[in-house]
Amino acid sequence: MQARTQQAWLFFHRWAGIIPGLLIVLVGITGSILIFEDELDVAFNVEMYTVSPSGNHLPLDQLVSAAEREDSAWKALRVSRLDDASERTFIVTLRLANGEEKQIFIDPYTASIIGTRSSLSSMALIRRLHGDLTLGAVGENTLGILAIVLMAMFVAGLVLWWPRKGRVKTALSVKWNGGSRRLLRDLHNTSGVYLFVFLFISALTVPPIVWKLTTPEIGPPAGSSAPASGSNVTRTTGPSNGEQTGGPPPTIPWHQAADAALTAVPDTWLGFILRPLGPQPFYLIRVFPVGENAVSKQTTVFVNRYNGSIIRVSAPTAPTWTSLLSADFAASLHSGAIAGLPGRLIMFVAGLFFPALFVTGFILWWRR
Repeated sequence: MQARTQQAWLFFHRWAGIIPGLLIVLVGITGSILIFEDELDVAFNVEMYTVSPSGNHLPLDQLVSAAEREDSAWKALRVSRLDDASERTFIVTLRLANGEEKQIFIDPYTASIIGTRSSLSSMALIRRLHGDLTLGAVGENTLGILAIVLMAMFVAGLVLWWPRKGRVKTALSVKWNGGSRRLLRDLHNTSGVYLFVFLFISALTVPPIVWKLTTPEIGPPAGSSAPASGSNVTRTTGPSNGEQTGGPPPTIPWHQAADAALTAVPDTWLGFILRPLGPQPFYLIRVFPVGENAVSKQTTVFVNRYNGSIIRVSAPTAPTWTSLLSADFAASLHSGAIAGLPGRLIMFVAGLFFPALFVTGFILWWRR
């Protein structure tokens, strides 16, 4: 490589790492924590996630009503649980009109409230920092651009490291007795090379997640049609009736939407159900095979919120190149969940190497 070309690669690699360095450290550390978010959350809050099983679960609507009972200003947005263990609580997420959220932990056997947590919990803050830097759309766009810069920086680093013929073994080793500067350079280079694929994937999967490069096709607005004849729809009295106001029909109960999804995808359990507070005409439901809770195993079901019909089922499929454009698939790759525990462990280590690479690179630049 010509000296001028090498200097150009080095200039880009150096400043692409130093200028956004603190952001790199932040997203790396928070990302590693979030890979084991559920396990850490349960470990630190075991009393909120655990109940004594007794009989059968109560209907979802009864659990939601119990969560909303204390203050009518809070509306249920989603219901979730971490796994299908019999002792696991259900989590009802409530939202105010201003967007503030809180979680209510419910005993699914008695509908009693086990605990309440605001959206300002430590784990929620870590999730926000990693997802959008707590800046909303501005933060998401910043992270999307940062991911593109990081991909280019990783390629530049690989080009700079690429050894001459016959020196691969030396380039892949660390000279422990070569002085502090040589040691730092070897640690910086070899760790980046050994983890290159995983570091690159962690950046490559960010744009589809933050920019939603593909969105599910759910057909025409289901709310424009009346409920199917004989469907089990809970109607309210007065002006809320769709025929009297010209608006959409009443929304079906939570449990009816959940039952429709579980019937459409047999031998699964309900892990997540979202009823948008806006005009979207569907419940978004995620179900998992019995005994599984990995993102890579989930099936997403869109259920018509007015008549309970199935709009769309998105089951796990063999990955393709276009799968990278899907936010769900990209998230599964991003966290390593697609490869189970080994994949999560690898991405956990890769996340910690973001700050390690920044620190070693910065020291090398400072002492140049």
